[in-house]
Amino acid sequence: MAHACRLLDEGQQSIRQFAEQLGYDDVYYFSRLFRKVVGMAPSHYRALHQG
Repeated sequence: MAHACRLLDEGQQSIRQFAEQLGYDDVYYFSRLFRKVVGMAPSHYRALHQG
C-alpha cells in the first residue's frame, strides 16, 4: 500500500488504473483493502495529498 500511496501522490491516473497497475483486477477490492490499511478511501487520500 505504500507504493499505492506514492502512485496516488504523484500520478494523475484514475483509481481504477492504479489498481490495475498494482495487479488488482477489482477496483472495489483494491479500494476496500486500501481503506483497511491506510484508514481512508483512495479518493479521499488523493484529495488530502494533492499538491
